Amino acid sequence: MKHPATTAILALLTLGVNLHAQNWYEGPKDDIFWAKRSDIDYDFALIWTTLGPLARYSDIIGVGQVSQKEEDHFTVTIDHALVGCTNGAVIVVHDGYDNGRESVWPGMEAYFPTNLGRIVFAAHTNQYDFGWSQMFWNHAEIPVAPLHIHERLSLNYLNRSWWYVDRDDGLLFTQFTNVLQAVRFDRNWTNYFYLCRDGANSPSDRVREDSFRNLRSLTGQATAEQAQFILADPLVDQKHKDWMLSKPNP
Repeated sequence: MKHPATTAILALLTLGVNLHAQNWYEGPKDDIFWAKRSDIDYDFALIWTTLGPLARYSDIIGVGQVSQKEEDHFTVTIDHALVGCTNGAVIVVHDGYDNGRESVWPGMEAYFPTNLGRIVFAAHTNQYDFGWSQMFWNHAEIPVAPLHIHERLSLNYLNRSWWYVDRDDGLLFTQFTNVLQAVRFDRNWTNYFYLCRDGANSPSDRVREDSFRNLRSLTGQATAEQAQFILADPLVDQKHKDWMLSKPNP
């Protein structure tokens, strides 16, 4: 007989697998994605690094110039502060894989930005359970304790947590700042929904995939009223509606 705790964990894992198996995303994927280990599933890794969770949960978000690049960290001088920093601040950002990195995951510095490159980055010390956290609590504060607190400011999955400002003709940066406004500064479910809905048709592969997946997350967390709002929108991908309608009491 399984221990109750073991049964609960297996149920959560099964739920997670089922949710991600039902993403039904068939479009182009982020072609610069890199996971820290070969056994990290692509869908699982993206839980932490789509634009919505990056905007909602990162402790420091900013734009700046890389002034130094080392084996396991790089330094950014901020010229456009967004969250948790000020203009002119010098921020040291680590790869986040300190234990055994040299022997198990060598060469990760290749996924850092180049010296003097101007980048957008989102990093954290507080690590939350993004896979199960609600994007829209009733208030701006996150009412759960972090699963882990890093000693140093870290990235999640390296080059999924930073990009050059001009990547995709600036579309990625624009979408990220709009998402940041909707989920962090001026929290508005409807505005975030529209960003995800419209972003799913973006020319940027990263924006398109992240938007599709973030919209799927919204549909899974929708109240009855929000579900009807989504179902009534003719611009929402039918895949999301079919998935909602397949659930009990959408």
